[in-house]
Amino acid sequence: MASRAKATILDIAREAGVSKSTVSLVLQGSGLIRPETAVKVRKAIEDVGYVYNRGAANLRKAHSNVIGMVINDLTNPFFAELAVGMERVFQAAGIVPFIANTAENPVRQEEVLKSLLEQGVAGLIVSPARGTTPGAFRRIEAAGVPVVFAMRRLPESRIPAIAPDNHRGAYLATQHLIGKGHRRLAFFGGSSDLVVYHDRLGGFIEACEALGIPAANRTIVEGETSRRSGMACLETALAA
Repeated sequence: MASRAKATILDIAREAGVSKSTVSLVLQGSGLIRPETAVKVRKAIEDVGYVYNRGAANLRKAHSNVIGMVINDLTNPFFAELAVGMERVFQAAGIVPFIANTAENPVRQEEVLKSLLEQGVAGLIVSPARGTTPGAFRRIEAAGVPVVFAMRRLPESRIPAIAPDNHRGAYLATQHLIGKGHRRLAFFGGSSDLVVYHDRLGGFIEACEALGIPAANRTIVEGETSRRSGMACLETALAA
């Protein structure tokens, strides 16, 4: 196929009958341009086939409006809903989210983080994959890229995390069941290699001990954090 010369901002300006600076402001989403002028420029962009190189623009501005959302398991309905919630907030703020699924694989997570750093993201929200070590984020911290963990904390990490009080939540749930008169309780908390597992298990055991449920009346079943595994844990507990 014959190569076609790439359209430039000058081509758009000629097509729309405006200045080059006006086209630049429209591409940047500036509110200084009159709506009718912006519509005319956008039509010219489509007509000449111009593609905005945002990466190059960010280099010129030394600024990016892209945030990386690195999610541990998007096949899990909970984390899919979490990602959608974050994406809605970013969209409303005019920020472009880049969503990546690590499938609970620390190696894949490292690759994704490296790529996002190279793309010059402005910040990262990460729900760490299982098996992630605090050292995995040293390079990001050294680069000065803001990072926040979502739903999962890493032991001994200084990176801030937005997560529920899992210990307190498990305590309240257990307290509720005991208050209803139940005396034989089962706990399904996911995988023991996760901090959240130990937080929840701690709340469960603390409530049982405080409210007189002996160890013999507690069933603790470990499993994966998925619906299928949850059903398997339930069957194991019922069989016991």
